[in-house]
Amino acid sequence: MAFNIPTLAFAVLCISTGIALSRPTFMAGLSVEVPQARRGDVMGAIQSRVAVTDIARPIVAGFILGLGLYGVWIEAVVAIALTGAFIAYTRLRRDDDPEAIEARTDTETSAHGDSAPLDGPASSSN
Repeated sequence: MAFNIPTLAFAVLCISTGIALSRPTFMAGLSVEVPQARRGDVMGAIQSRVAVTDIARPIVAGFILGLGLYGVWIEAVVAIALTGAFIAYTRLRRDDDPEAIEARTDTETSAHGDSAPLDGPASSSN
């Protein structure tokens, strides 16, 4: 908990940096994983939700600070994070599975993790 302004400023800097680094990564991941026909709808929906949370975040934070609900807030954030981690763990596919990589890239994966196109070497020396 921040007991003075410099500590609070440092915490805000850390949170802002995390958000600035995670949003582009999240959006890039969506642009790769979502089918092209639905990409515009999904990206627009995500951007709309981001805008709403950008508006609501200071209001909720002011409410929490004003009423001193620090313990409840921390418990809620931990519960939400654990729920998200559980959902991600159970519902997302594993990208390091050789069969999943082969299905996405049309390549054969060796036991060492090397991959080669199914049609043979990419270049020929003829």
